[in-house]
Amino acid sequence: MRFLSILALSVFALTVTAQSYTVTGKIDAKYNGKQMCITEQNIVVDTVVIADGAFEFKRNIADQTLGRVFIPGNRRVVADVITSPGANVVVDFTQNPVSVTDNGGLNDKRIELNKEVMTAGNAVNAKIQQLQSQGMAPNDIQAAVNADIEAVYDIYRKAIEDNKDNMFGAYILGTVAEEFYPSLGALDTMIGKVKYAAKNPDVMMVRENLLKAEKTQPGKMFVDFGGFTVDGKPVKLSDHVGKGKYVLVDFWASWCGPCKAEIPNLIELQNKFGGDKFTVIGVNVWDEEDKFKASLTAEGINYPQIFIPRDNKDDATALYGIRGIPQIILFGPDGIIVQRNLRGDAMKKLVEEKVK
Repeated sequence: MRFLSILALSVFALTVTAQSYTVTGKIDAKYNGKQMCITEQNIVVDTVVIADGAFEFKRNIADQTLGRVFIPGNRRVVADVITSPGANVVVDFTQNPVSVTDNGGLNDKRIELNKEVMTAGNAVNAKIQQLQSQGMAPNDIQAAVNADIEAVYDIYRKAIEDNKDNMFGAYILGTVAEEFYPSLGALDTMIGKVKYAAKNPDVMMVRENLLKAEKTQPGKMFVDFGGFTVDGKPVKLSDHVGKGKYVLVDFWASWCGPCKAEIPNLIELQNKFGGDKFTVIGVNVWDEEDKFKASLTAEGINYPQIFIPRDNKDDATALYGIRGIPQIILFGPDGIIVQRNLRGDAMKKLVEEKVK
């Protein structure tokens, strides 16, 4: 259930008034001599050398900003902070999870918010487990806990509202934007309400993805991208789409369970309707080439493929605003997008209506 991903969110921020801030830190002495960096708005603005298991940054700043302290190339030594004039932030990497405090500032609200979310979330999980033990079907469980899940989401919504005039609210918005505001209009409304939202790179990244998705909604002309055939030859989406037939394009990966669940439906459609009026095309993304090829045999896939390497400049998923797979899109004979987010019986019904 989508609720589980929300419980993992962490929130950091503060608001004080002055012209400088400090970020001091504690870390295992094994990192002595390593460089520690700090960013402001995703730009590295200072670097210090760790000594005696400690580090310190001191910078002048005119307004609140999002920051991150990290050791380059070390995924374990990363902590988000929000800095503002007069802030004194303490980052303790010896704690698990990493502790980020600021003597009563908004960074300290991380603990308060997470406690509130975890208390409510644990209650929901307990209810789910109880219903599962009673043999209730998954769909019925979802219906039974929807209100409880929304109550947890309301904790985040309230926190954003209460902090809409500081970076704390913008930070929270960045953590929930994709989940809570799935349309460009809804997110833009929130960006207009939350003072610092446009300065949060996470918020703007979600907005950019929504903008791309909006440009590839039903009724829009397809956006082209390139990749490779199974035997390594260059191929473009336009080699298949806009050529006078309906094309059902499946963005998928070999490791994706829901993707594999749709493959039999795609094979069925290809077997039944494949020809001059219709075809299925697979677009393999976020995958390893050897696993992709092995999966073709294992799954019995019988329709053409476009493999998109991870380092391909034509990021197909970005162009279509795709954040999760499978994403199955039906294109018309003229290349116009007919429908997105197709699955199962609804997908088969639509294809049959179009190509029968």
